[in-house]
Amino acid sequence: MRAALYLRSSKDRSDVSIDAQRRELKKLANDRNLIIIHEYTDVVESAKSANRPGFQAMLHDLKSHTRNWDILLMADTSRLSRRRYVAQAFKHDARKRNVEIVYSKVPEVDPITAVILDSVFEAMDEVHSLMSKDKGLAGMAENVRQGYRAGGRAPRGYQLKKIDTGTIRDGESVKKTQLETTSEAPLIGRLLKSRAQRIPRAKIIRDLSIKLSASTLIDMEWNALTYAGHTVWNVRNEKSPDGGYIGGKKRKPRSKWMVQKNTHEAIITDDEAEEILINLENSKVGQSVSAAKTGNSPYLLTGILKTPDGEMWVGDRRTHYRIKKSKSKGRYVPADSVDHAVTQQLIGDMKSRQFIKALTHEAHKYNEAHQVDPAKEIRQEIVMLNERISKTMDLATDLDDPGPALRKINELESKRKMLAAEAGRLTNEYSAQASLKGITEAQVGKILEGFADDFANLPHGKWKDAIKSLVDKIILDPNSLEFQIHYRIPVENRLCMASPRGVEPLLPA
Repeated sequence: MRAALYLRSSKDRSDVSIDAQRRELKKLANDRNLIIIHEYTDVVESAKSANRPGFQAMLHDLKSHTRNWDILLMADTSRLSRRRYVAQAFKHDARKRNVEIVYSKVPEVDPITAVILDSVFEAMDEVHSLMSKDKGLAGMAENVRQGYRAGGRAPRGYQLKKIDTGTIRDGESVKKTQLETTSEAPLIGRLLKSRAQRIPRAKIIRDLSIKLSASTLIDMEWNALTYAGHTVWNVRNEKSPDGGYIGGKKRKPRSKWMVQKNTHEAIITDDEAEEILINLENSKVGQSVSAAKTGNSPYLLTGILKTPDGEMWVGDRRTHYRIKKSKSKGRYVPADSVDHAVTQQLIGDMKSRQFIKALTHEAHKYNEAHQVDPAKEIRQEIVMLNERISKTMDLATDLDDPGPALRKINELESKRKMLAAEAGRLTNEYSAQASLKGITEAQVGKILEGFADDFANLPHGKWKDAIKSLVDKIILDPNSLEFQIHYRIPVENRLCMASPRGVEPLLPA
C-alpha cells in the first residue's frame, strides 16, 4: 500500500526534529510493507494554527481525486494539531475519503479504544500547548515591566482599561490592560488612609457606611502598593495539591514581590501604603485571617461546628471557640479541648461495632432509594450533540471559509465535554451506589478501620481537610457542652448519618 508522511518540527519540542521523525516513520513504513510516495513538511511551525504550508498542501491532496496514497503516517497526534477542532475535522474528513492515519508513537488497539485514545492524546497535546507555565510566567513578568496588568480583576476603586499595543496577532489587534480609577476611588482612599493611621476597621466601616467585611478590608490592605499607583506581581505562593499554599503561607516575602512603580493613578501615598503593610505584618488579626484563608488556621472545626439552633461557633484569639448569645455575654470553650474530644470520638466511632452496624444499615437504605440511572438523559443529549457536531464537520469541509463552522464545532464540543464529565460523575456515583447493595458489616468495618488508621497517622496540618471529608457537621450544645458528630462517609459524599451513641460532655471553659 502507498503512504504519505507528515512531518512538523516545533520550537518548544526541539528534540523531535524533522530528521528524527522521518527515520522513525520510514522504519514504521518498512515494518508494515508500505511504500512512501509523498512527504509533507512544516519546519518550526506552530501546531495551534491550521495555516501551515505543508498541512494545507496535505489537506488539498486529501480532497483531490488524483491523490495516490491511502495511509498517512505521523509521529504523534500533536504533529497534526494541538487545536482539538482542527484535528477532529481533519480526521473526520480523512475517514470519509478512506484514508487511514497511523501514528508511530500510539499503540495499535481495537477501534473503540482507538477513539478513546485519540481524545486522550489530543487533550494532552492541547494542555501541552496552552499550559506552558514558564512561558506564561515570563510573559506576565514582561507585561508588568511594561506597566501593564498581569491578569486578574481590578481592585475595588479601580477598573480595567484596555490599551491597544499596536501589535497584530492572528489578524487581531493585541490589547493589554491598565488600571484607572472609578467614582468609588475617593471613598476607598479615605478608608485606606484611615487604616494607615491605625483607626480600627469596625469604626472605619461604620463611619463611612460602607458594606465590607473585616476580611475583605484586610485583603484590600494587602493591595496597598497597588492603591499607591504601582503594579505588583508575584505576591502569592502557588496552591498546594493537598490544599493550602506551598510553603504554608499565602503570600511570599516582600523581597520576592515584583513592583513596577507609577503605572496608574494613586489614591494613597507610598508612605501610607508602607504603614498599612507594616501594620498588617505585625497584626495578629491580619495574620489570623491570612492563616485561615491559607488553610493554616489553628481551628480544626470552624465551618462545621454549630449549635443545635444552627448558629456557627467561630474561632476567637486562636485559643477558643465562641458563640454569641443574644442579650448575654456569650459562650467560650477551649479549642484544644473541643478538637481533642471530637478527634478521639471520631477515631473511636470508626472502630465501634455499633457504628459499623448502623452505617451498614444506612448503606442498604441508600441503595434501595437510588435505583434509577441518573445519567440516562444526559447520555441521550450527548448522542444528539455528536450528531450535530458530525453534520457541522461535514459542512465545514465543503466551505471555502470554514471558520464560522469550526467555531460552532468548538462551542458544541465544549458543551459535549461538560455533559460527558457530568455523565461520568453520575455513572461513577451510580456504580458506587449499586455496590452498596451487597456490602457487609465486615467490609464496612475494614473500610472504617482504614479511615481511622489513616486519620491517626496524618500530620496535624492535614486533619482539618480529613475531618471535613468525613463529617457533615458537629453539633455542640453551648449549655451542656455535649456534642454529636454527623458523618458523611463517601459515596460521592452523600451517605450521611449521626454518631449513634451519646458523647461525654466537655469540661466547662
